[in-house]
Amino acid sequence: MTQMTVDPKTSSLELFSCLLNQLSQGPVVLAIVTATQGHVDSQVGDKLLIWGDAQSAGSLTENTVKATVTTQAFSVLKTGISQRMVIDPGNNMFAVSSIPTEDKSTTDQVHVWLTRWQGEGAIATAQAMLYALEAPHTSRLIVPLVTGQFPYIIDRNSPSLRNLQGQDAYIEEL
Repeated sequence: MTQMTVDPKTSSLELFSCLLNQLSQGPVVLAIVTATQGHVDSQVGDKLLIWGDAQSAGSLTENTVKATVTTQAFSVLKTGISQRMVIDPGNNMFAVSSIPTEDKSTTDQVHVWLTRWQGEGAIATAQAMLYALEAPHTSRLIVPLVTGQFPYIIDRNSPSLRNLQGQDAYIEEL
């Protein structure tokens, strides 16, 4: 089980406002960097929204990673199936896998989780994220890294984290 908790500074009111606005037009993929290894420019918590025909917004700036994520987002938009990507952007070359490489000594890796957001439930979650970012108390965005489970918001002291025991998750303080 791996759970990543990210500092609230990586949250972006503008990004989640964009997510909410785009959801009124159709589905959006939210890609989140959940782990990195080696010498990469991407950071845990970097995000990219992808919608329409390759329109995007976010903090994911590493070109090879962004291009790979954008390309794969079309599959996630079409199928609705969340996906883990492990990208090796080294030496201006990149390889994509859904399984991390075991050899940690030589491989640069950026782990990205892609989730399609669509419909009233997604809009309600995006609204809750915006509220949490503006509220004086801290909440958490929980992104289960499991296909079929959608992100949700909990209060910082919520016992709901116990539900994640034994499960990979990305957790971000809002």
